[in-house]
Amino acid sequence: MVMDETAPYAARARGLAETDWPVLGSSEAVFADTDELVNRSLREVGQYAERDPGLALRLILRANEPRPGLKQEIHSVPDAIAMLGLRAVHQEIERAPRVEDLLGDPQPYRRRAAQARLAALIVEELGRVRHDSEPGELGLAALLNDLGMLALEMTGAPELPGLRSMLQLRAVPDEASYVALGYATDDLSRGMAEHMHLPELVRGTLRAENAAHPRAMEVMVASAVAGQIFHGMDTLREDRDLRLLAGLLGEPDKAAADRLGRLMEGFNRDAWLYAMDDLDPSAVARVWRDDCSPVPLGLAPRGDIAVSGELALQREPHRGVRLRRLLRACQFGLGLNRVVFTELAHDGEWLQAVDLVGTLHEPEFSHFGIGRHDLGAMGAVLEQTDPVWWSRDHPDTPLPGAVAELTGGVDCLLAPVLEHGRCIGMIYADRRSPALALDSRTLDGFARLLAAARR
Repeated sequence: MVMDETAPYAARARGLAETDWPVLGSSEAVFADTDELVNRSLREVGQYAERDPGLALRLILRANEPRPGLKQEIHSVPDAIAMLGLRAVHQEIERAPRVEDLLGDPQPYRRRAAQARLAALIVEELGRVRHDSEPGELGLAALLNDLGMLALEMTGAPELPGLRSMLQLRAVPDEASYVALGYATDDLSRGMAEHMHLPELVRGTLRAENAAHPRAMEVMVASAVAGQIFHGMDTLREDRDLRLLAGLLGEPDKAAADRLGRLMEGFNRDAWLYAMDDLDPSAVARVWRDDCSPVPLGLAPRGDIAVSGELALQREPHRGVRLRRLLRACQFGLGLNRVVFTELAHDGEWLQAVDLVGTLHEPEFSHFGIGRHDLGAMGAVLEQTDPVWWSRDHPDTPLPGAVAELTGGVDCLLAPVLEHGRCIGMIYADRRSPALALDSRTLDGFARLLAAARR
């Protein structure tokens, strides 16, 4: 998919994608003696390079440069090294700038690189357990899953202090970056990946709807768990990502936590590369504590985005583009955290989530589907034209069990999606925190945007 050049992150993504990406100073030491590395296995040498996201990115870009008669995409670091040779790896390190030379304080970048490496270790372990034929491809996707944040750290972006502060307050990453930057770092990552023509799995894992695909889901979950570990296991997700990881591994939550502890011990052997203290393997158990801090932040409505979104919806002829714009306008224009379009399938007897915003860090949303007969009172939404505010219109009726389990049972807005008089699905929208209640003004804005999208 080609990057939308009109998107607010497009120019920055293009500029960062064209940056001469730096490598960690420690990579120079690791690859200084190419003669000694000749005796190492390709897998081992690849693991050395994967410890540095900047080096891995440079190798993948170089390996995938256009060559006459060669069209095969290289999508793992070991394959890139096999193609280029150790001498080329050494040359790439020599010509690259050093992180330590570029940044007055390189530690935030190093720490972000370390988190990416841990994500790669987790997903490669997951790939081996699930007998994936190319765990190195999964590892590369996890290593570059946070490309936007790595790029911002690499350039010392002025917005970083505010962004870091919000992340420390347990804000969801894409919402924190939207407030600090005006767009989500996930969008920035995707824009960069598309501009650089990175391998398909790298790009695919940066779209929430692709969590429905098992390998993309594995990368997303591994990246989320690594992020939790680096935030002391005190995040908005609590133990949900660990439960997802355990489900993918096919083992109990406690066994998955023990496995993570062992992976963290392995990571600690390389912690010196990032000039950081060892991770505490026992910290994983903190996810089950009862004193997690409350959610303090929410998205503020942006009237200008709601108005511009309404105008754009009225003019947009393409249904797919119109739906995406509708979801974004609801999220950022109305201050709604999660907005999901569920499409009617199987002769109208099944609703399946197909288009989502605000859920990239909640990949279980992409797998959600529910039979029409299980909707209960919610099924009536599909038979009407006006939107529904659940707590107002159904004050004594609980949400369907499957919906409440997915969303946490928070209040929500619902509406049918009509196309030429025919219902094609339903929009679900909410505010994640019960402390940030829906109101009549939000409902009115929701209704206006839906009317503008209707054909």
